[in-house]
Amino acid sequence: MEIMQEKDSRSIARIYLFSAFIFCSSIITGCFEDPRDSANIVAPSGIIAKDSFVLLLSDIQLIEAASKNRVWRNDDVKKRLGEAYLEVFEKYSVSKEEFETSHAWWWSHPVAMKSVLLEVTENLSQLEAER
Repeated sequence: MEIMQEKDSRSIARIYLFSAFIFCSSIITGCFEDPRDSANIVAPSGIIAKDSFVLLLSDIQLIEAASKNRVWRNDDVKKRLGEAYLEVFEKYSVSKEEFETSHAWWWSHPVAMKSVLLEVTENLSQLEAER
C-alpha cells in the first residue's frame, strides 16, 4: 500500500512539475516576442497612425536632443522648444491636441508602443549613420 501511495505522489509531483514548466515556458516565450509582430494593431479613428506617429516622435526626439545639447540660448529654450514642436505638428498636419490624444492612446497599448519606440530608435540610428 505504501508503494502505491509513493507512486501516486510521484505522479502528482511530476504533473505539478510539468505544469510549472509549461507555465514558466509560456511566460518566458512571451517575454521574448518581437514587438514588431504587433504591426496588426491599428490605431482607431482620431489617433495618429503608427507610421506617422513614428516619424513624428523621431522628429520630436531630435528637438529634445537639441534642447538638451543647449543649441539654443538658455533664456530662449522654452520658447524655441514650443516653436519647434509647433513646426513638427504643422509638418505632419497634426494639432497639439491630436498629438496628446494619440500619445496617450499609444502609451495605453504597451506592446504597440514598444514597437513604435523600436522604430523611432531605428530611424534615429539610421540618421546618425548617414551623418
